Amino acid sequence: KIVPWNFLLAGLVALSTRSLVKTSAALMVDYSCALKLTGSIAVMTAMSNAAKAGVMVKGAKYFEAFAKADTIIFDKTGTLTEAQPKLARVIPTDGWSEDEVLRFAACLEEHFPHPVARAVVTAAQERGLEHRERHAAVEYIVAHGIASALDGKRAVIGSAHFDDEHAHLDPETLSLVETEMEGLSPLFLAVNGEVVGVLGIEDPLKPGVKESVAELRNLGFKHIVMLTGDSARTAARIASEAGIDEFQAD
Repeated sequence: KIVPWNFLLAGLVALSTRSLVKTSAALMVDYSCALKLTGSIAVMTAMSNAAKAGVMVKGAKYFEAFAKADTIIFDKTGTLTEAQPKLARVIPTDGWSEDEVLRFAACLEEHFPHPVARAVVTAAQERGLEHRERHAAVEYIVAHGIASALDGKRAVIGSAHFDDEHAHLDPETLSLVETEMEGLSPLFLAVNGEVVGVLGIEDPLKPGVKESVAELRNLGFKHIVMLTGDSARTAARIASEAGIDEFQAD
């Protein structure tokens, strides 16, 4: 808004003095110089500092919008929790062995770059469980898991709420999972509608998360929310450890 007046001033100086030096002086040094320069420099500095912290900001208006925000939403795995979760337990069912469950789970999960998938693949490698490709193309189903076909049978691996697959898990096994998987994130493997194994993923909180959440509250965020495809039980534990009182699971 000030720039047109600055040009008008320069025009008046040019008309009245016929001096190029004085006209350029009016353009270069005026009463709004500090305001125009410091505004741009402040935004550039903020963008640079954000980039160094691993955050890309496209321009000033995004800083202004973010300053008004009162809600911040976090993913759980690899964001609030460690980026490298580990496989802690394998419970085979339906006549399968631990090695068979882990081998087949790794065969499916190696196609997916999610931290939990990497934990399964890494555990299979550490046990020396090699596998050959026996399944069809892998299909990633958002917020559920991975689906494929094995010898003409439907194979899925993912969270327990894979409802549309109608995978059967008997109450005795479910009770065992709830007992043995305390504090772990369960990953269910089913073939042709029968759960053949459950893998327990250890996904501890990152250092400093609780302090960061408290700092965000001090900065004015009224709602700090965690979203996860994990079970409500695991989500409640992580949210409690992080100091987050709002979360959505499953």
